[in-house]
Amino acid sequence: MSAVRGRGGLTLLETMVALVILGLVVLGYLEVFAGTARVQRNTEIWTQAITYAEDGMELAKLDLPSAVARGREALEGGFRRQVQSRTAERGLQRVTVTVFFPDRGQFVLNRLLEYP
Repeated sequence: MSAVRGRGGLTLLETMVALVILGLVVLGYLEVFAGTARVQRNTEIWTQAITYAEDGMELAKLDLPSAVARGREALEGGFRRQVQSRTAERGLQRVTVTVFFPDRGQFVLNRLLEYP
């Protein structure tokens, strides 16, 4: 009688299946990291745009005619900013600061300012 003994190692097919499964798991993790990097970059762009818009609004509060006269100014990082003003009511100006992103898109900040 011959006794059937269990195999001691893995076959080539089992090894290849294990490597494919491991590769898919690693690919999933890489996609998560790439998505996180994209979200972080978008957050940095929006944060910079908001900072430039708030800075433009502060310039308008200090000297509105000068801020408007600058026109569309180039900023660091490829951003552009434009300050516009129009009369809302007597003694009030509606100030709009538009920040254009380096690639596409924009952020708009509106405020009513007292202006004699």
